[in-house]
Amino acid sequence: MYDENALNYNRVLNFMESAPANIFFKDTECRYRFVTELCSVLNGGKEHSIIGKTDLEIQIFPDLGRLYYDDDKKILETGEGSEYISEFPLETGNLYYEIKKSPVIEDGKIIGIVGIVNDITKLMTLEKQLEELSFKDKLTGLYNRNYMESRVKKYIRAEDFPATLIMADCNYLKKVNDTLGHEYGDMLLRQMAKAIEDTIPKECIPMRIGGDEFLILCPKFTADMAEKLIAEVKQCFIARSDSILKLDAAFGYYTAEDDTLDFHDALRLADQAMYEDKRRSRENNK
Repeated sequence: MYDENALNYNRVLNFMESAPANIFFKDTECRYRFVTELCSVLNGGKEHSIIGKTDLEIQIFPDLGRLYYDDDKKILETGEGSEYISEFPLETGNLYYEIKKSPVIEDGKIIGIVGIVNDITKLMTLEKQLEELSFKDKLTGLYNRNYMESRVKKYIRAEDFPATLIMADCNYLKKVNDTLGHEYGDMLLRQMAKAIEDTIPKECIPMRIGGDEFLILCPKFTADMAEKLIAEVKQCFIARSDSILKLDAAFGYYTAEDDTLDFHDALRLADQAMYEDKRRSRENNK
């Protein structure tokens, strides 16, 4: 509503176009019929060059154009609005926009769509940074148990089977802590984490999930590949050990061919194999 005596049609449009917000109107063909200056720039237009065009025609990212267009069609068909966050992948960094759209109804008929676009890049970036911090182990920089738990429901994609979980348990942490102090114990864990990180393929994900326990999530990894990788990590441990700190760990793994077992069951089997390796090592050292 507006005061007709104070604002005529052209002046209302002028106010709306100058609004410090991303506002747009679309017709029943999903074509832009009004945009504020900010919205025009955001969508890649200049001097309202997006007017009369659909998102299929103006979006520099075709997938996003199709997403927006299909969403418009759904609103026009159902009469229900939508609200979602859209990510723009740019070389300088991702941009995030919250998009809200509602149908415009006149005399019982839908005559178009009105929408607003809010730039939430700073908020989303901050949220992702905080999430990243909550998922990282402060001591080693590896992912932590919080991150592991976040992967429980779908720890691997269907196309990435077979997948292997490799468990590693530091053999000398308690001894180092008792004889040299926790500062050296922390140093040992950092060196082991770095050795693991430097040895494993980039598609594998290393985590510190306990005081002296590490987990490596390996997509598209067979049992043979796991055994080879464990041998390589052990060799790296030997190469980076010295007279003060000996890098050594017990290893165990479980290879899943499909998602028959859930994450915790697969992890339990890898953990059992690791403790069996630790038991054999103790017997051999008697």
